[in-house]
Amino acid sequence: MNSQENFYDVIVVGAGPGGSAAAEKCGEYGLKTLIIEKEKLPRDKPCGGMYSGYIKELIELYGSEINDLVERRTDRVKIYLDQKIIFSENYSIDSFLRKKLDYFITKGAIRAGAKVMDNCRVIDIIINSKEVRVFTEKGIFVSKIIIGADGVNSIVAKKIGLNKGWGRNDVSLAMESEIKMSNKEIEKRFGNCTIIYTYSNFLGYEWVIPKNGCVNIGLGTSVSKSSDLKEQFVALAKRLNIEMKTKDIKAHMIPLRMLKKTYKERALLCGDAGGFTYPLTGGGIETAIKSGRAAADICNEAVENNDFSLKMFKKYESYCSYFVKEIKKSRLQLSILEFCMKYKLINRYLVDKFFRFMVK
Repeated sequence: MNSQENFYDVIVVGAGPGGSAAAEKCGEYGLKTLIIEKEKLPRDKPCGGMYSGYIKELIELYGSEINDLVERRTDRVKIYLDQKIIFSENYSIDSFLRKKLDYFITKGAIRAGAKVMDNCRVIDIIINSKEVRVFTEKGIFVSKIIIGADGVNSIVAKKIGLNKGWGRNDVSLAMESEIKMSNKEIEKRFGNCTIIYTYSNFLGYEWVIPKNGCVNIGLGTSVSKSSDLKEQFVALAKRLNIEMKTKDIKAHMIPLRMLKKTYKERALLCGDAGGFTYPLTGGGIETAIKSGRAAADICNEAVENNDFSLKMFKKYESYCSYFVKEIKKSRLQLSILEFCMKYKLINRYLVDKFFRFMVK
């Protein structure tokens, strides 16, 4: 057994929205909590960076201070199908930088009492009937429970046997870049609009998201259909008359399916690590925070009752059910979209439905 200093009620691996939200709520419960993050904080993560309807829930959770993270509030959305505008409507969408948003939630976890160990990679994890042992570059840490919130390539999910690897149809690939641009130039080129490009022969979408002093451009599709994605990204930049270097392009995978199991004795997965994302849009911040907070509820109940059985952690399914049903709905909508593309049935109505779900 390690010294008491290195023993925790909960160890959270990953300081993204899900991990930090879990650690914050664990801290509020009075649980001794450690966040282990492989990068130096604050750190960035590839992401388009926009939210609309969910900001109301974020304000309820974190107060009006969340508004200080808004880089720009666009007041109109334009959607193109095969380069022809098919949708233009007044709609408020807020953009943000992941570096700022993630660290904002992490600081909330610290205020709640969680300790952070950043710039520290997890090497191995061993779970037995009495404890969880986490082996890292900076030593061994012991806890009663571990939460894996370390993204789509989660080492926690791998080491504890909940994910042996994603299939090509299980994940999407997104590419994005944030291009520095004066606000005057942004207004001149794009107005105060969020722009989405869709295509009748491309299962995915491209985006232009104006921010404060920069614009985020990107695109995403299923990994199984992404062979020419880099060339398409370069073509998007060229079409927008944006000069950029290849090294500025950031790529990342997004789960399209939830894992069959996101829990086991003394362990839970949240966010991308468990596949908690909306498959139709690739959005995952909302579901990361919700699954992280649900994980914290389970941790508190387990510690209070000194019950670390599989039966206890199986309750995680019911704690997550209220938003998992929306994930399943998104998966069904993606399947319908795939069918319509296969038989060339893409039209304005379907694109409109896609947008409504994206900004709900």
